[in-house]
Amino acid sequence: MFEARNLGMSYSVAGRSVAALEDVDLDLPRGSFTAIVGRSGCGKTTLLRILAGLAEPTSGTLSFAGGGRPRIGYVFQEPRLMPWLSVARNAGFGLCGRIPQEVIDQRVGEALALVGLSGFAEATPEQLSGGMAQRVAIARALVLEPDLLLMDEPFGALDAFTRRTMQQELVEIWRKRRPTVVFVTHDVEEAVLLGEAIAELSAGRLVGLRRVDLPYPRDPTDPALLAHRRAVLERLLETSRHPLQKEIVS
Repeated sequence: MFEARNLGMSYSVAGRSVAALEDVDLDLPRGSFTAIVGRSGCGKTTLLRILAGLAEPTSGTLSFAGGGRPRIGYVFQEPRLMPWLSVARNAGFGLCGRIPQEVIDQRVGEALALVGLSGFAEATPEQLSGGMAQRVAIARALVLEPDLLLMDEPFGALDAFTRRTMQQELVEIWRKRRPTVVFVTHDVEEAVLLGEAIAELSAGRLVGLRRVDLPYPRDPTDPALLAHRRAVLERLLETSRHPLQKEIVS
């Protein structure tokens, strides 16, 4: 899907340069699910914004297969729904005026069915729970039929029960549609539950890339999954104290 080489992003803060990302190399195969994990402020969202074209890197290169940018769907940390529009109209908003209305209606219906909200098409955001609102946000990204689905801690504000349900539903959607997914989280357990690969970020650097070759759906109490979780957590804790060269683990 894309290749990032020596990707970097620096900001000027109070007359000094602050590096949000440094020398990031990352390849994403088409149809893969990659979780990017690290503590708050390590550069995860900055990397996602660069992939989305919302920010330009200050160094390095980013190239997509085929030369042009793929169709991108972006799910933010908050649902960001428009309160004056229905669920269906929120989900289809990004397509308004771009394609015929009957095609929009068809795509919205399919997307709402995928996220389990077919019966709430005419509801308004104030009538939804937090988990339902976030499902609308996912549907809004899916109606674009994205090649690349970018998700920035989309379940971070949900309770543990809703979060687990949403994680399972996301995996099912990915397996049915097979977009390339990049999922940002600071929750190590969530990363190993969801990702085929885990990119570990620490202080703006990619310090580890780990394959998780476990079948779906995954059990958070599975000893093999717990071993991955422990290894990722130890790696991030260690590199936060003593920055190391990146390590590729198969």
